[in-house]
Amino acid sequence: MTIHSGQKRTIPLAFFKREIPGDRRALLTRDTQSDGRDSLGSLFYSDLERMVREFAMGLLSIGVKPGDRIALAMENGPEWIVSDLAITSVGAITVPVYTNLPEGEIAFILKDSASRAIILSRNLTDRVLSIRHHIPSLNHLIVSTDEDVPADKDILSLKGVATLGKESGTEGLLNERLETTTGSSPFSLIYTSGTTGKPKGAILTHNNILSNIESVLRVIEITGDDIYLSFLPLSHIFERMVHHLLLLRGACIAYSRGLASVGADMAFFKPTLMAGVPFFFERLRGRIYEALKKGGSIKRRIIEGMIEKGRNITDPSTIRHTFLERLFIRRIRKRLNPRLRLFISGGAPLPVETAGFFWSLGIPVLEGYGLTETSPVVAVNTPSAVRLGTVGRPIPGVEVRINMDGEILVKGPNVMEGYHNMPEMTGRVIKDGWFHTGDVGFVDEDGFLVITGRKKDIIVTSTGKNVSPQKIETLLKADEYIKEALVYGDRKPHLVALIIPDRESLVLSGIIDETQEDLSEMEGLYSFLEERIHRRLRGLARYEQIRRFAILNDTFSVETGELTPTMKIKRDMVAQRFQEIIERLYE
Repeated sequence: MTIHSGQKRTIPLAFFKREIPGDRRALLTRDTQSDGRDSLGSLFYSDLERMVREFAMGLLSIGVKPGDRIALAMENGPEWIVSDLAITSVGAITVPVYTNLPEGEIAFILKDSASRAIILSRNLTDRVLSIRHHIPSLNHLIVSTDEDVPADKDILSLKGVATLGKESGTEGLLNERLETTTGSSPFSLIYTSGTTGKPKGAILTHNNILSNIESVLRVIEITGDDIYLSFLPLSHIFERMVHHLLLLRGACIAYSRGLASVGADMAFFKPTLMAGVPFFFERLRGRIYEALKKGGSIKRRIIEGMIEKGRNITDPSTIRHTFLERLFIRRIRKRLNPRLRLFISGGAPLPVETAGFFWSLGIPVLEGYGLTETSPVVAVNTPSAVRLGTVGRPIPGVEVRINMDGEILVKGPNVMEGYHNMPEMTGRVIKDGWFHTGDVGFVDEDGFLVITGRKKDIIVTSTGKNVSPQKIETLLKADEYIKEALVYGDRKPHLVALIIPDRESLVLSGIIDETQEDLSEMEGLYSFLEERIHRRLRGLARYEQIRRFAILNDTFSVETGELTPTMKIKRDMVAQRFQEIIERLYE
């Protein structure tokens, strides 16, 4: 299936010219009726195409031009993908914005991208209005709601813009935009945080995304009969690429009500495909295990045996089950979802034990690797070529090379055009067509890619969030009572910190006596510092908050190995010295 050949092949053009029956279901929702019962909401492909056209013509009627940046800040749902397809249909560029970002970061993205309009959820309206005066380019707020919007000529509803489109008579102009936008045109401007905390806007073209879709479809079978349950945020390039892939295949997308509702949504929609981050799979495995432990000693021994089989296994084809285990697996599959055929994991390393557990249930978990800058997939395990503990082989058309320092380099049609307004940074990460990922690893003897760490200090939590520890540490050390702070949380569900209080300030304020030696167990000091930490970090996103911390008495020095001669902290050395304390923070 070649979907990106020719200069005119773009994502919306491929969508409109697909050969899929209009009466096939495209998008599903779980709607609650007045009597409290759930009902299935269906949007067919013919409906989806009509909605995209109407909204696209509405954007034309308010003056959206080719190359305009349109921000998109909404929760997952039909409105998100309709807006994305409509924006790119008129030759504009989508700028995804996470709905849980602090106002300062939202303002930076809107200003740096010079977004002309933002399409947003009703509950974000007041937040965006409060920062609107900082963004001179922002002409329109388009609110996704059926309710009344504020009395402001520049604030419209999504439904109102679609109505404008129906009445505008701009269908000819829309068709012209669809035909004149090329595959090399920017499709999206996606901001990703760096070590300095300043977001970088990666420019991805239509060809970038379409090449990635085609490559993935060559190694993982997706058909029009598949139902995909969506709960990862669409602002993330992986979830978004999967959406466009599924729509081009004529598959069906069901929208979860959120992470807390995924279990109920699985039972309701009965999906065949799901994608998630390791945190989700670890939690699901834990819930299955806890439920089965209540079933008596025999069931407990069976499940423990299955967990043991999954532990440290690299080739799932070697798993062998007893007759009782096979009966047990059928019951689990029936209770979980008998239609489920595939999990896809990304965003952070997936523990082999967790992957092996699901493989032992007959549910493949295909772990992959990618970055925003690579649109995003670089490598992935497949049902026919899998090695647990790796992120699979590079997908067709993508080359992977290991630099002399162990850094992973990537080359292919999926590599971004560059960073918006950052030519020097672009030149540093893309050299001779090779993108320098900042991750380190190796390729084994069979061509499977193994990620061993990160070249820089960016933390990737088990929920797939990228966090700059330096940004948080700078905020903490600005407090007069905190002398030193180190943040940890790589591959963990949340952040923790090691805190060295400023003794002098504490003594001067009368909080401690100067004879107090051990501060780690001092009554009341933890609560005092906890309040100050929360106050310092209140402007950050939820995943950037410190869940727990430990108070240290020791200071770092060159002599003990924690500091370089230039007085820079060796993060790994500190982590090694205080490993037991850090691990206890996660108990």
